[in-house]
Amino acid sequence: MSKINQKDRTVADAVVEVLRAEGVDIVFSLIATSIVDIFDSLARQSAIRLVITQHEQAAAFMSDGYTRVTQRPAVCLVSAGPGATNAITGIAQAYHESSPVVLISSESSTSIHGRGRSNFHEVDQLSLFRPITKWAVRAERAERVPELVQRAFHIAMSGRPGPVYVGIPKDFLLKPMPNTINLLSKPHQPTRSSVHRDDIEQAIHLLHTAKNPFILAGGGVVRSDARNHLRQLAEQLVAPVAATPWHRGIMPDDHPLGVGQLGNTGTQAALTLVAEADIILVIGSTLSELTTDRYGYNIIPQSAKLIQVDIDPEEVGKNYPVEIGLVGDAQTVLKDMLFLLAAGGLGQAQWQNHPRLDVIAQLKADWDAWLTELRQADSQTPIGRLTIYHELRDLLDHDAIIVAESGGTAAYTRFALPAYEPQILPGDFSAMGSGYCMALGAKVAYPNRQVVSLDGDGAFMMVLPELQTAVENKINTLVVVFHNNSYANMKYKQTEIFEKRYLGVDFDYPDFAQIARDFGAWGERVEHAGQLRSAIARALAADRPAVLDVMTDPKDQVPPSKIYRRWIKERQMSKIDV
Repeated sequence: MSKINQKDRTVADAVVEVLRAEGVDIVFSLIATSIVDIFDSLARQSAIRLVITQHEQAAAFMSDGYTRVTQRPAVCLVSAGPGATNAITGIAQAYHESSPVVLISSESSTSIHGRGRSNFHEVDQLSLFRPITKWAVRAERAERVPELVQRAFHIAMSGRPGPVYVGIPKDFLLKPMPNTINLLSKPHQPTRSSVHRDDIEQAIHLLHTAKNPFILAGGGVVRSDARNHLRQLAEQLVAPVAATPWHRGIMPDDHPLGVGQLGNTGTQAALTLVAEADIILVIGSTLSELTTDRYGYNIIPQSAKLIQVDIDPEEVGKNYPVEIGLVGDAQTVLKDMLFLLAAGGLGQAQWQNHPRLDVIAQLKADWDAWLTELRQADSQTPIGRLTIYHELRDLLDHDAIIVAESGGTAAYTRFALPAYEPQILPGDFSAMGSGYCMALGAKVAYPNRQVVSLDGDGAFMMVLPELQTAVENKINTLVVVFHNNSYANMKYKQTEIFEKRYLGVDFDYPDFAQIARDFGAWGERVEHAGQLRSAIARALAADRPAVLDVMTDPKDQVPPSKIYRRWIKERQMSKIDV
């Protein structure tokens, strides 16, 4: 094997130049022969940090977590064949959650491409990624690679954001490049589409004349960096704000108008107030199955008029009929609404004194009191989930980033853990194992903020090797493992539906704290509720990756949706006129 002359400017070098031109400072990857040329180019510069994972799936999940908290594109670099296929699940989740992940992969060489199974590592990668990306392309000429990579960033961030795929034949990477390549001088910025003023005025009129306006905010508000504008509009309208189930914290729970989230694990305030709403402003939400409880009118009242704002025209009116549909960027639409409210003198200057706030506050207080009752009924050994959430929330910083795994862990988190920043949850694709990796990506983005990952023991087992990634890269997250030696969510279903015919749900998992220490991380097992608070404090102060292995109650498996129905039955709830 001949040595590479580092003075020769190659396609691999040009790829790195494009990344730098786009403002990329982090690449998530795992080394392999077919991308080692790009690794060498990265090694000869210092502007881009390379975070090496133990598995390509983790690299994709980390990229997803990074972009969810930064609203910037993230770069995932993988190798041809199994490296690319390992990343599929993470890219599919990014697609569902509109995360602009730029996946760059090597592909089989042009001279032998198309021979299929007889060709080493060859698979039709383009066909695999087309259904789960906004754009997928294989470079056919070496000199066009820089152009395609830069175009990928533009597409990832334009309109509704999402992942893109760029495949580069591995024989292209060492081909020489001209001294100059045509690149845009500045990184691509997302375009913010606007809406016609007349349509905005109609929406404002409808909202201003509403007796009980209600706002449902989804991921589009986060993606467009519009949380502050949302808060201002809610205050002007004195409208309570609920998030979709995957984004609790868009409006902080401690804001007088923040009422948690909707869905079958929704808070009492959100579910009661939306039932009484006459006008609902839906912004940045697709009104998905989980948000609406299977698209019916169990949560969204049929009598309410809907104003739906979404950047994707296909989503407006797709699941529910709308009175007014506004196709545009959430931030732009909210700015226009605020401008027209101010220009027309329609704002509520003294919203803090509005009588509706007393009703909202009472609903929130009742719900908090009931959660306290549930928590106090928890057994001390093993430890109940609500006890963990209570101690954790009390010790975390206000701006801590909370990441939760899929399944029962995510359901309980959005149900019972107050959120002041948007929670990072797997979303509608809900891949197990993604939570811890997304937390690592979020911590890379914000090293000075607390990042906590809440993981079931089964999910954490799927990505246990990424503890090595955390230690080697000094990514000091805290992961709290709910250790009950079972897939509790599935076990509940087998209990309720299948007469306790248990199969595939009981395990004898290891001591995760000891494993953490073996990796060089901080680890502690917690077996009694009285140990929990001090253990959390030690973990947060550890100054290294930390694992709390908390022995939780294996009977603590009733879904929050069932707990909520019990709340309704116990109180014989009726509609509240606000």
